[in-house]
Amino acid sequence: MAIRIARKRRMMKISHGFEYAAVRLLTKFVQILPGRLADRVAVLLGRAAYYILTSRRRIARHNLYRAFGDELSPDKIERIVREVFINISRTTIEFARQPVLTPEKILEMVSANEGRHYFDKVLAEGKGAMLITGHFGNWELMGGWVAAMGYPLDFLVGQQHNRNVDELFISFRRALGVGIIPIGVAARKVIKSLRANRMVAVVSDQHAASGGAIINFFNRRASTPKGPAAFAVKVGCPILFGCSIREGYNKHRVEIDPPIYPPQSGDTEQDILTMTQKYGKYLEARIRKYPDQWMWTHRRWKVD
Repeated sequence: MAIRIARKRRMMKISHGFEYAAVRLLTKFVQILPGRLADRVAVLLGRAAYYILTSRRRIARHNLYRAFGDELSPDKIERIVREVFINISRTTIEFARQPVLTPEKILEMVSANEGRHYFDKVLAEGKGAMLITGHFGNWELMGGWVAAMGYPLDFLVGQQHNRNVDELFISFRRALGVGIIPIGVAARKVIKSLRANRMVAVVSDQHAASGGAIINFFNRRASTPKGPAAFAVKVGCPILFGCSIREGYNKHRVEIDPPIYPPQSGDTEQDILTMTQKYGKYLEARIRKYPDQWMWTHRRWKVD
């Protein structure tokens, strides 16, 4: 048994080594490409993924039917699905190219026409804020823009099974000038960050496997992580919800919604649900306006 376990660990180590080498090589390749050429490659890869990843294409199509019903024609839904794959591919390539971006370049790429003043408002209150977004547009770059603007920001991130790949991805995020809080040690560090009047950013729009808040999302029940609202209720800080909207090559626009404050009803679970439902509605409104920019390839409605 011990020999079998040792062999399995050795094989996993070799596998992880190959995986890291492949990821490292591909990311270096896109980093040395001219930006516009890298974007064209991303578009081609997205189109190829649309045809190759048939199960994900099916999930995206089904999700769109469930969310919009007869509001969208089958042809329109199919066009959206194709654009979704292209957006995910472009975002992935842009993520890999983050180490070659400067704050000045990010500020050239990203504008904010709505809600930027909310950052100043909540930080003036001295309790920090949970900054929530979804897998929408380029969600990683949105955090880079916040940091480039000079606001104190930490990313709450999940950890990859491959430690070397995880460290590589963390380095891409640190290149944007943000702090990193791994989910495994989240609670203590998130609270410490908020009490230091920093913002903690997290992507919170996927199915919560257990213990989630059941919200109404596109008129269907959806389990959503409680964590962001639970931290806000505990510390007494607001939630800010925002999205980065892709407008073209190297052109993005950030929109921030009004702060969501803890209701302080005396019922902690109800307050968490209320806040989670509120930012879920903010996300839904953005998706309805820009349906091709959300990641429909995830099974969102597993409890419905």
